[in-house]
Formats: sequence, structure tokens, C-alpha cells
Amino acid sequence: MSELVAPPPPPRKSRAPMFFAGLLSGCLLVAGAFVAFFIFAAVYSDSGELNFSTDKVAIVPVDGEILDARETIELLHKYARNATVKAIVVRINSPGGAIAPSQEIYAAIRRTRKDSGKPIVASMDSVAASGGFYIAAACDRIVANPGSITGSIGVILQWFNTRDLVQWAKMKPETITSGAMKDAGSPYRDLTESERAYFQHIVTQLHSQFVRAVAEGRSGKMSLQDVAKIADGRVFTGEEALGLKLVDELGTIDDAVSAAAKSAGIKGDVVRIWPRRREATLFDLLTGNTDTETLLQRVVSRRLPQFLYRCRKRRHPWTNTSTTTASSNWKKRRGPVRA
Repeated sequence: MSELVAPPPPPRKSRAPMFFAGLLSGCLLVAGAFVAFFIFAAVYSDSGELNFSTDKVAIVPVDGEILDARETIELLHKYARNATVKAIVVRINSPGGAIAPSQEIYAAIRRTRKDSGKPIVASMDSVAASGGFYIAAACDRIVANPGSITGSIGVILQWFNTRDLVQWAKMKPETITSGAMKDAGSPYRDLTESERAYFQHIVTQLHSQFVRAVAEGRSGKMSLQDVAKIADGRVFTGEEALGLKLVDELGTIDDAVSAAAKSAGIKGDVVRIWPRRREATLFDLLTGNTDTETLLQRVVSRRLPQFLYRCRKRRHPWTNTSTTTASSNWKKRRGPVRA
């Protein structure tokens, strides 16, 4: 009796089509997610609002004393690359500050104007003086409120002379230097005539840089001679500055945004972007990269001399109100940072 032979198993179906179909579906899903992300990023403004406009005006704030240029320059570069941003308004509320950051922001504005072709308009808040005006001069147009305080084209150098205090405390500082001028500006003694002339030369040179920068920024509106006539540290109201051609028009930030939009050819309602303030993270706290550290450094640095494009506030004894003035008073000195 012959043995029964089992029939051969049916051929196994290839899973390759299902694999490739799944792979294709996954790729399409990922690609769709990326497209949705970029569309969302394009219509979601930094201020936290959704909008689908491709014609936006971005606001770059410059607030407080100018000690660092990084954040402002990063915003300028960001908005220069953003295709939906057609114009930029630099909103300035600053009495000025350190010289190098002021010059770096000035240069970044002029470079952004040239490379991107986007108009940049300065909008003055309460104060846009000294280094604040230095920055404004780099813009295509300057809009100030009638009561904005601006101008103060000058350089100030101050530090404290603590010689009498040190002697009263019966302390005797000792200093060893590698050269005659390395100890110039020491708070423990009076300036020599040669040191005074040395610092005055630096102040004069920095002042000349300021005057040239304003004349270049206001080219066609003010000559070098026009700037030099009023570059004695005086501050002006926005109304006075208009008559001197330091600013182009009087108005609010809305007027500045409208002027920027008009220069960029934007019609209809203008969508503006305000950058969100960055919150300190745990990493910032651990690494010390916080505003608190910056404030501490500013307090500590007051004992060091610095050259500044900055106004000085003076309080009126009979009104108890403060105004902003510029000074080259050498008796209350706080001078250059030394390496």
C-alpha cells in the first residue's frame, strides 16, 4: 500500500510591497509634518499670535544702558533672513552706554540695510541719547516723539578719586607697572598733567568717531560741519531735534511702523512682530547666564573706569526731577577699562 504524500506548501507571498508601502507612507507623514511645521513657523509671530501675512514689520527693541550688542544683532540677522519681514523698526529707549556695542549695532544696521534691502526706521521712546542716538543715526529714517530726549553727541569719562578716603582709612596701595601709562587713571591718586592730556586725546578721538558716524548716517541731511556744531554733549527734545535735522519726523511708534511699511511697499493693515522676552532656564541659572549676573557685573564694574557714549542724569534740587545731561567733568572721574 503506497504512502500518502502531503501536498507541497503554497508559496509564501512576498512582504516587500507592504514594506515599501509602509515606508512610503511613513516618509509622506514625516514630510507632511515638516511642511506643517514650517507653515506654522511662518505664520506664528514671535509675539505669540497667528497670522498669515507675508508682509510684516519687525520691532527690534534697544532698552536700557547699552552694554552688549549680541541680542540686538541676532534679531537684526534673524529678521533680515525672514522672507515675511519686509521692514524693521528699531525701538530705542536708552541713554547710551559702552562705545564698542553702540558701534557694533550701528554697523549691523547699516550692513542689514545694504545686504537685505529692507528699510530700517528708528523709533525714539523717552530717551535715545548719546549711544542711543548713535544707533538711530544708522537707520534710513528717525521718528521721535516731541518730548523724546535725544542728541548728547559726546564722550564721557569718569571715575572716583578715592585718595582722601584711602588716606583716612590709613591704607597705602602699592602698584607695580610695566610702563608709565599702565597705571593712568588710578583711583588712589590725582591725575598727572601727562595722564590728563593722554585721556583727553582718547576722548577727543572717540568724539571724532561719533561725529563722523552721525554725519555718515545722516548723509544728505546733515554735513560733518552741521553735526560738529551741536556735538558738545547737549541733549535736545524731539521737537528741537527735528529743527536741527537730527530726526526726520515727529510721531509715535505707530508712525514709525507706518513709515517703514510705506518704504517697503506694504499696503493695507500692517502686521508687526514684537520679539518675546527670553525667560531664564535652569541651564542659565547653573551657568550664570542670567540678567541677574549682568546686573551684578554692572554694579561691580562701577569701580572700573570706562569711556562711554552715555548721558549723565542730574537731579534738580528745587523740583526733585531728573534731566539727562552730558558732561566732561574730570573731577568726578570714572575712566577706561584696563587689561
